[in-house]
Amino acid sequence: MVVSVVRLSRDREAQMKKICAIVVATLTIFTSVPPTRAELQPVVGLTLFGGAERGSDNHAGAMGGSELLGLYPLSPSWGFQGSLMNQGGVGGYKLGFSAGPVYAYNSGKLGLFGDYVHRNSGNNNFFFLRGVWSHYFENFDLVLSYTQPAHSVQRTPRTVANINIPPPGCGDPTTITFRRINAKEPSINELKAVGRYYPTQKIELNAGFLVNSFAGPDRNTTGTAFGGVFGMAFQVLDWLIIRPVQGQMDTRERYRITSGVEFVWAPAQEHYSRQRAQEKDTAFSVASASGSTSSVCSQSSE
Repeated sequence: MVVSVVRLSRDREAQMKKICAIVVATLTIFTSVPPTRAELQPVVGLTLFGGAERGSDNHAGAMGGSELLGLYPLSPSWGFQGSLMNQGGVGGYKLGFSAGPVYAYNSGKLGLFGDYVHRNSGNNNFFFLRGVWSHYFENFDLVLSYTQPAHSVQRTPRTVANINIPPPGCGDPTTITFRRINAKEPSINELKAVGRYYPTQKIELNAGFLVNSFAGPDRNTTGTAFGGVFGMAFQVLDWLIIRPVQGQMDTRERYRITSGVEFVWAPAQEHYSRQRAQEKDTAFSVASASGSTSSVCSQSSE
């Protein structure tokens, strides 16, 4: 018995040493990668996108829209960013607006935004709080974001049909009655982590994971899910970026997949397209945020 306890203690000690070695090695790798300088520059960007999406209401279909984004630096480190989004297609027309401060430190950016989305279906208004952190390394970036619904319960008037089928042999006809209900429109929160890798000066590859609907009053209605993020982009001209695909999907079969083009203007005329990507960080835009579209899901319930 004493020998077994000693062995177990040694095994645990060896496992702890391995875990500590892995943690130290990971920290060493990340801290040894030289960061790239991040400084706010005035930016104006226009994004045109189209694709398909599916929310919690099991309705999938095509959608498309545009987003106008602007960043005005108040100092080399502080700035104010706002964006305006228009989207039509499945789920009806959506008008989105986002605004908030951006802080640039030595090797990254932090942003805190208030997102507003109006949907003409049901005349509903959705508000979200969104935090974004982008950290820039030499040839890759790390982006973390979290979106939390901050609006009251939204409801949409709908007409439902009740079909009454009598038992066989009764002779009574089948009756159909209609009634109006106020269907609840649940929203979901989302935590997302994405890595962006730059194999060349003009190409971006990104991939990551997400978890959504794990907190809030609607988590039991929409269901917690895990998923992935993927996409790529390349620069055609100094002011033109093409995104052949940018998507995300989760285990509840909610997804959003788009293609688009970005027109970017900034006074700094660096040849490197990645500098433009950092100036107009797509993770900071309302169109790429979960709060603007995929978090605004519709599901009927009384």
